[in-house]
Amino acid sequence: MDRNIHIALNNLRNISSELRVNAQNMANANVPGFRADLSVTREASFLTPFAQFRSRVYSQEASQALFSTDEGGLQNTEAEMDVAIRGQGYFYIAPSSGGDTALSRRGDLSFDIDRFVVDGAGNQLLDVALNPIQLPPTRRIVVEETGQIQMELFDAPEGTFVPGPIIPTSQADGVVLSKSPDGHIRPVGQAVLPEPDQRARLTQGFLENSNVDTIGSLIQNIESQRQFEMSVKFIALAKEIDEGGTRIMRLPG
Repeated sequence: MDRNIHIALNNLRNISSELRVNAQNMANANVPGFRADLSVTREASFLTPFAQFRSRVYSQEASQALFSTDEGGLQNTEAEMDVAIRGQGYFYIAPSSGGDTALSRRGDLSFDIDRFVVDGAGNQLLDVALNPIQLPPTRRIVVEETGQIQMELFDAPEGTFVPGPIIPTSQADGVVLSKSPDGHIRPVGQAVLPEPDQRARLTQGFLENSNVDTIGSLIQNIESQRQFEMSVKFIALAKEIDEGGTRIMRLPG
């Protein structure tokens, strides 16, 4: 009976994890370039070395916290500083909260007070040397699909552009990525960041929406809540059966 109860408890942990992940995804559904989190599953493992403990079960993480790599839809904003990645690929950012360099799909760019290029969360966009991109005052900026920035400076003749930094991108082929505790995308474990390969293609004046399936998340929440209720009822039933068996064992002979 203990075994069944522990399995049901493990199922409750999985359901709780799914509900938390869905809530997180739905809260970020309107964040440009957000990658939907995937649930961490746990499996029920048994203490097999000793036969007398086979009824004892513990919860073991069966998969890492990964995220969906599906592309989000592109939204035409016509804004000069909005840049979307077409297909697979990532920008390099320095998180505003500190920490190691990370990868991102977020392209709602702007300038901070010092003319550093930042995204909507205040993360600094990095160049090919992984230094923050800082631009001088300009009349106009053109971002080529290769990531090359062209600038029309105020002190130059109108229509004259000079090359600026290159926005590096990487498709991170062969690198397993996951979200760190701070929510940023990095290689799993101690692996180093992938080198820029510039194979991704950028589109200026567009934003990539998040890839969160809000309708699917709502449906999953309803199903998870039903499964949660069923598991709770199963545990209560198992408890009643166990207590009934105990009472029978105590009956006088």
